[in-house]
Amino acid sequence: MESNAKLNINFLQFPFFLDIAGYTTDGKHLIRSDSLFQTEPILYLQSLGTEWFTFLVVLITSMGSATFFAGIIIITTFGIDFRKGFLLFQLLIWTALITETFKALIAFPRPDFVDSRVLNLEDGIKNTSPFNGNGEKGFFKVPDREILEAFRLQDPLPDSPFGFPSGHVALTTVLWGGTSSVFNSRTISRLAPAAVLLVAFSRMYLGRHFLGDVLGGAVLGLTILVAFSYFLKSPLKDEFFKKENFEPAFRQKNLFFYSIMFVVPTLLAAMSLVSGEVAGFFLGANMAYLLIIRKGLPVDSGNSGQRATRVFIALMLFGISTLLLDFGLATVETSSYSGTTLIEFLKAFIPALTIWVSAGICTKLDLYGIEEVMENSSENKK
Repeated sequence: MESNAKLNINFLQFPFFLDIAGYTTDGKHLIRSDSLFQTEPILYLQSLGTEWFTFLVVLITSMGSATFFAGIIIITTFGIDFRKGFLLFQLLIWTALITETFKALIAFPRPDFVDSRVLNLEDGIKNTSPFNGNGEKGFFKVPDREILEAFRLQDPLPDSPFGFPSGHVALTTVLWGGTSSVFNSRTISRLAPAAVLLVAFSRMYLGRHFLGDVLGGAVLGLTILVAFSYFLKSPLKDEFFKKENFEPAFRQKNLFFYSIMFVVPTLLAAMSLVSGEVAGFFLGANMAYLLIIRKGLPVDSGNSGQRATRVFIALMLFGISTLLLDFGLATVETSSYSGTTLIEFLKAFIPALTIWVSAGICTKLDLYGIEEVMENSSENKK
């Protein structure tokens, strides 16, 4: 009986793991091949794909979409806890704002621009890139200078052109990490890494991001989460829910909240550092919050049926407004950048503003159970 048997595994037989780790092989030796911004890992992943697998991955990547986040926020805000839901909403829209600012400042292309062999499996768009190489070798090397110059000189740039950092990964990281922090849930904290890894894998497989993009998105998301954790422990969190801090008054706290909620995103949009969509969601959500808090935040009471009805109303208003705007503005033709940005802005601003409308309708219909709470309070006093 051998007591010191050795586990002998030839990892050269598993090219999938080698490609993801940034290595290739000649059958006998490991060779360092690519970098954070090389396309070999993406090409290898796509070579393994099937039609059904691609369909599944597209569903996975939708976990990082604006529609998915909106649904989660509405369910949390109207069905569970209004304040915690709006804290998560703020976390997401700030992450989107910061991510888009980094994207515009760094201006790195997506993989399908760098290499014509990479397929955009998410949108099914034919790759017309004139480039078919990977650029400079070296793990920390950025895409080739010629490719970067050609990409940045495009006029106009295509929709969602920038790759680094990955917005899907950054937003997924803060959503599940932030939810875990707000609700102090160990279960969510255990599930969060799996959700982030799945979305990161989907972005690479679909040809939308390099390895460096998804790692950058994860690092950015974690950094924002650290800042968010400090915010939750600070007095500023309680100040955010005080009605007097949002009255039209020249007080220091009022000016601070108005500046970060309205002035900052407006300036970033005016400087073309964020898209009209992100600016619309940011300003629409904050305008909705401003209108709600001035009348008083809803009380998180009501039975299960009332909570489910509140969620249904909010989802319906958000969904119907989105569909109507998509349909109505689809026929509007504009060739100017400002015109396109305005349309993107309205298609995000108005649905986000429906949160205020939904809260008002739910209050009118007594779906927060306020009358029942008052009756019980009166009976207890007797």
